Amino acid sequence: MDTSKEIAKGRRAGQPRIQPLYHQIYIHLRQLLTETELDTSKALPSEPALAARYGVSRVTIRKTLDQLESEGLVNRVHGKGTFPARASGPQDKANISSGLDNLLSFEARTSAVNLGWEMVTADEPIARQLDSRVCLRITRLRSREGAPMSFTTLHVPERYAHLLNEEETADEPIVRALDRKGVSAQRAEQVISAIAASAMLARQLHVKAGSPLIVMRRVLFDQSHVPVLHQESRYPPDRFEYRMTLSRLSVGPVAQWGPTA
Repeated sequence: MDTSKEIAKGRRAGQPRIQPLYHQIYIHLRQLLTETELDTSKALPSEPALAARYGVSRVTIRKTLDQLESEGLVNRVHGKGTFPARASGPQDKANISSGLDNLLSFEARTSAVNLGWEMVTADEPIARQLDSRVCLRITRLRSREGAPMSFTTLHVPERYAHLLNEEETADEPIVRALDRKGVSAQRAEQVISAIAASAMLARQLHVKAGSPLIVMRRVLFDQSHVPVLHQESRYPPDRFEYRMTLSRLSVGPVAQWGPTA
């Protein structure tokens, strides 16, 4: 199905829209740029061609391209056109499944900047989960090839905070830094949900304020079931995905499926 035709059809029919037309076009073009293989040497259709395709003005198309350019998804070359900024596709996405190894291996191909490193009084839910009212709070922005990938807030309970040094740890994953100090995470409880990007997260992750972000919350435990780390990460959905293998657990009118260990 040609999504651009559907957008234009809805507009002509006077159907109510939850999102502004500009944002619908932005989402469609963003999906094309991030979820399909595009030749970075081949220009996108011209502004007049895109305006005709979507049934909107060139001003609307220009506004959309400005937003995509600010996110690093297109390059506009004077006199030549607008080009995809990089080859995209499923291989560019990290898997935020239940295991830790996939995230750690992905982080090895990225770099992180510590935006905050301080002892704080933790919010009640985190303090309760970590059994520690005082925690070391670390805030990080992780990027790949200059493009922001995740914004993470980590809480380390006070009993382990002295093991970590900001300069020594640098951008090393905190779970690995704790492991080096003899505090080894063996189990994790994880919840995945979504939130709307605040103005601060939008600036950090180069997304539009109010756009959806994946949120992953993890509490990690050692072999004695003692909590060692609380992690809350926010991910732009076009840069990460959740994958798992399922096995059928039962047969009958209602099939039940469960994750494969």
